[in-house]
Amino acid sequence: MAPDRPPMDHHPMEQPRVAALHGLGVPPERLERLSAALQLPLWRRGDSATPTRGAATVLALLDGVDSAEAAESWARPIAAWIEVGTLSDAALGDAAGRARRADLFAFLTTATANHVQLAARIVRAITDLHPLPEAQRDDMELAFHEAVSNALVHGNLQVEGMKGLSVAALERFSQDLAARLADPAFANRRIEVAVWLEADGILVEVADEGPGYARPEHMEFGASGRGLDMIAAIAEELQLLDGGRRIRMRFPL
Repeated sequence: MAPDRPPMDHHPMEQPRVAALHGLGVPPERLERLSAALQLPLWRRGDSATPTRGAATVLALLDGVDSAEAAESWARPIAAWIEVGTLSDAALGDAAGRARRADLFAFLTTATANHVQLAARIVRAITDLHPLPEAQRDDMELAFHEAVSNALVHGNLQVEGMKGLSVAALERFSQDLAARLADPAFANRRIEVAVWLEADGILVEVADEGPGYARPEHMEFGASGRGLDMIAAIAEELQLLDGGRRIRMRFPL
């Protein structure tokens, strides 16, 4: 998964730090235990006391929540999201540590990332922290969508892209995707997104738990065929790391 923070020459903006913990669907006893272990007070939306100061944020732990609750959890001051799933307390603590070092952070199973349309959620959260012109926001969302789709479909689910634009190719791709999403061995692999707001840019990493790839010709992102060329045309900088399991993108402000 992503390192603590990529080395950058620019001085970052004042970073929001996780200051409280919010639970959705997590058993109360475990939430209390994690609150104590992470030294983060519990916060519930609607509490009279503001849990954070300035741009500081809340970490949401999600587990088995319905769509209405999940949608609510993506609104500020929440700016980090970790799906509990089968993670141990120790693994949750490690993920929370990474969340504390980023401005925005998500660590979700592939099935959940697919369900919540993760790329759009993250771009919306970025614009909540730093409003962007509409055209720039749309371009960034397109690049995010390509990166997350690559991590989800070709990385974690290991589904090949469409070979051609025929109905048969579309049916094959759709069937393969549905079959892998129904298989816990693939659907429970994780996608991690970390965002850092720099003084003059936005740095993003998208990481998956797939097998990676060995050669550039294996880097296509899917049925659209846009892939890395599209991301490179939008992003100011693009790096492929960890054998293709992590994409680092930078967008100017």
